[in-house]
Amino acid sequence: MERPPVFSLEVLADRALVKDIVKGVISTIFFHRFFPTVRPKTRDLLDLTLPAVDDPELEELIDERTNVLIKAIEASTSTGSKPHRGQIAVEFYERRPKKAWFSKAEEKVCWEQWVLNVTLVTIKTDSDRARARASLEHQLQKAVLEIITTASLRKDHIPPITTNDLNPFPYQIIVSPKGETWGARMGIF
Repeated sequence: MERPPVFSLEVLADRALVKDIVKGVISTIFFHRFFPTVRPKTRDLLDLTLPAVDDPELEELIDERTNVLIKAIEASTSTGSKPHRGQIAVEFYERRPKKAWFSKAEEKVCWEQWVLNVTLVTIKTDSDRARARASLEHQLQKAVLEIITTASLRKDHIPPITTNDLNPFPYQIIVSPKGETWGARMGIF
């Protein structure tokens, strides 16, 4: 079986903005890869306006998984390991018929994965704050432009829509902090 394309993104965040930055990037990914009818909305962050999908269920999932990521990063900072990093992935699946003897079964096959590597930076002084803000904004802008470019140019691997379901492609948001167990990486525990 062919492996799905994996698109990696890097962002920096300070403690005050980590939640907003992660939610902004994930919302941008969904804005470009969410196939149900989309009601667009925007999210202002730093000096950027980011696209988002107006879907309360999706927003709740993004919020929940972002909180898990933040807790995992904070747990790693309390152990003293450096740098303070975390990782969250968005995976999109297609449903395919699974060959079974006497039943009609389906399997979910991943067709695309986005991996967001988050590095937490510590701002100590006011002069650092201005430089860090510019750096955070630059990293965020770079990530968003990469999402837009990739989503626009890399479409040939997207499977055809073969169902009338509201959302033809299930998705999953997985938190996998660095240095954790496999169970935690898969979001099981």
